[in-house]
Amino acid sequence: MLRLPRLSLAAIGAAITLVTAAGISSASPGSGASAPVPPGAIKHVLVIDLENEDYASSFGPDSPATYLNEVLVPQGQLLTNYYATGHFSTDNYLAQISGQAPNTVSGNDCITNPTTLASTYTDVTPGTPNPDQAKYPGQVDGSGCVYPSAVQTIGNQLDALPRAQNSSGMAWRQYAEDMGNDPARDYGTPDPLGGTDCAHPAADGTFPNKATTTDQYAIRHVPFLFFHSVTDNASYCAQHVVPSGTVTAGPQGDVFTGHLAADLAQERTTPAFAMVTPNTCNDGHDATCVGTNAEGTHAGGLVGADLWLKHWMPLILNSPAYRHGQMLVVVTFDEASTSDTSACCNEQPGPDSANPGYPPLATAFGILPAPTGPGQYPGGGRVGAVLLNSKWITPGSTNATPYNHYSALRSYEDLLGITTGGSDGKGHLGFAGQPGLAAFGADVFTKPKP
Repeated sequence: MLRLPRLSLAAIGAAITLVTAAGISSASPGSGASAPVPPGAIKHVLVIDLENEDYASSFGPDSPATYLNEVLVPQGQLLTNYYATGHFSTDNYLAQISGQAPNTVSGNDCITNPTTLASTYTDVTPGTPNPDQAKYPGQVDGSGCVYPSAVQTIGNQLDALPRAQNSSGMAWRQYAEDMGNDPARDYGTPDPLGGTDCAHPAADGTFPNKATTTDQYAIRHVPFLFFHSVTDNASYCAQHVVPSGTVTAGPQGDVFTGHLAADLAQERTTPAFAMVTPNTCNDGHDATCVGTNAEGTHAGGLVGADLWLKHWMPLILNSPAYRHGQMLVVVTFDEASTSDTSACCNEQPGPDSANPGYPPLATAFGILPAPTGPGQYPGGGRVGAVLLNSKWITPGSTNATPYNHYSALRSYEDLLGITTGGSDGKGHLGFAGQPGLAAFGADVFTKPKP
């Protein structure tokens, strides 16, 4: 267990400059292409995805996310033109670790029954490389949710690097809140710290999309479980895809148990790449939670997500890797509301879906009319992101350079020393290797060298 004192909201001033730009359809020619920090300066990247909010709702003057805006934004840089790449959730998570574009099944949250919202854990078929790799870099043909073993993730890339480059005992880890709270529902193998590891159904099995009072785990928000390159080796998957743990408020501060707190306690056990997935109450997906949030109430949405950040971010920002300036922390949202299908950065559709921002169920649910042509719904909307690093990012800065989930993956690969392979031969997977795509550069890492 690890105990941390709570941070005082009053001790940190709030200073937010909002930039309300319309969706931008091409990449910025600005400083995103320049070398951001010395090689090896950033040894760890930790990504937190919250759910389903437009930029104005999350970061605007009426946002209920007070901890996000009054504590985290003043400590980091606010990306005011950061965009999701698709709708619904699953495809956005896949994009951030593999560069794969939405297909008509992954872009539909793998839902095969619109009435029950049950989803099917089905392979992408045929799953073969598209013959026009110049147009569709790194993309495979077909629809489905589980990618063939030849399709790599950033985790597989990091495993291929020498351990010295990884600079940690674990190259990567996915932390999923509530995973295995109900093993019969979630599947997986027992974890010694509680819950289950690598929790996914058998091939063509169904997985639930609705939370229960005691289990608010959602596999659709845990992207590493949708790749045979991870799941085909059961022990490998169980080592890397684990429950995040719990937090309990106490008179002396929060008490943490589980893998995330244990791993962050030392630099040598902090993964080079980590994705942290709160449950569907704490990530803001559920407006009213059937279970409870981080403070024991049923408030979800931005209120619930903000409470989760209030309790877990001090653990992360007090970790040795972060305090020593070696960790980049990214807090963002998987997608905007479904009605916002704007895009940036010259986002291209994949070979299976000409409208990345259109999930087929959107018409059945009365959200969007069916597209009448390609490019009508180009992306997942403007969501914004907060980037935090104690050494290289100027606190309280804002940045209007357009970025998206593919840009972010490209940035993580560059920062962590992945320089070969990928769809461009330079270490960038899928659409992260799209020609002309900018990675986080000197516009992000603006703080003078210490």
